[in-house]
Amino acid sequence: MASILKRAICLGCLLALFGTGLWIAPVKAQGGFAMSGSFYSQRLELPQGAHIRTPDIYVVVFNNSDDDITVQMTTNAPAGVTVVLAELEFPLAAHSQKMLEVGIDIAMDAVPGDYKISVTAQPYKEGVEGIQIIGGASQEADLTITGDFGAVDISTVSLDGSPVPALIVLLRAYEQGNFEIARTDTGRLITNVSPGNYSAHAYVAGRELAVENFTVAVDEQKTLSLTIKTVYFEGFEIVPLNQKDTGALVMVHVVSTVKNLLDAFDNVKVNLLAGSESQQETVNIINLTRLEKGDMELSYNYVPANGWQQGIYIFKLELRVGDEIYTTSGAKTIKVDETGKASLVTISGATESITSTPTSPAEAEGSNTWLIIAGAAVGVLLIFTIILLVRRRTK
Repeated sequence: MASILKRAICLGCLLALFGTGLWIAPVKAQGGFAMSGSFYSQRLELPQGAHIRTPDIYVVVFNNSDDDITVQMTTNAPAGVTVVLAELEFPLAAHSQKMLEVGIDIAMDAVPGDYKISVTAQPYKEGVEGIQIIGGASQEADLTITGDFGAVDISTVSLDGSPVPALIVLLRAYEQGNFEIARTDTGRLITNVSPGNYSAHAYVAGRELAVENFTVAVDEQKTLSLTIKTVYFEGFEIVPLNQKDTGALVMVHVVSTVKNLLDAFDNVKVNLLAGSESQQETVNIINLTRLEKGDMELSYNYVPANGWQQGIYIFKLELRVGDEIYTTSGAKTIKVDETGKASLVTISGATESITSTPTSPAEAEGSNTWLIIAGAAVGVLLIFTIILLVRRRTK
């Protein structure tokens, strides 16, 4: 029985370790020193003359020892390729870590082909006997240099075509997924790219406001304008308010927030579009001579002019600048039955879809914490299950 229990515990521990290790990027380490990050997972395909600077490509250096150390960073790349690090030597305190973004520059005369590029961290400390080297860690990535390329010129503009400063992120679509190859926060991105499929994303204040997929062919000069709307509705909700005694619908309470991320707008109005198949209404909620940058809360109680009728009612907000519709909310729906009672219903395609900012690498690693805990929990649970079965069998 003891041997069976011992095997069960070992198996559970292995599964727990597997669960924790499954979600952590490979770490190469020696003597309490380690390096992790996303650099090792890159499968880069870049044309001659390309330059990459993105927070999505990085390494993290760990000092897990009890001593303060100094770290020297070195890179290895073929002729015509430069692996760029912000710092090549830095102090690293005991039990601390440091993240370094990794940039890549390809010269115009670099020879096309498939290569390996690497980043190495060499720790050392100074003692009585001089400099002591205490291990090292490295990561390696794949790089393909192409001789054929095209060019992209991407800008962000308002509805009237005026330039808008925004974060532009350019992703390259590979078989294994999308990889970021360029970004700028100026609202204008110009770069050479290898032939292939791409997507350009525009963000203002952390919200994705525009995206466009496209293909670049050899020698093609691709020009894109991403039209972004910097005013939008957030948190649009409707709440049916029923009569206490009968439960019949009395009014619908409408709430939302108008968020203006950049410049002020003149002559702004917000309308509520509400109605059923038999009656449609446009109700003006607010008129503004000027909508300033920031948030504005909306609240309105709606009752149809002809009273509530049995059927489906759809609600939507629109914001107009002058006489033109600038943006609209998603739709919300209620159903009024034959007794006059109302309930919220969902119609496919009626709800608004909102996309988030690409996480920073640090946030992306942090989001795996619950997966790690879950993997460990599975292993522990298996230990207790096997022990319980063994005890029952021996009784």
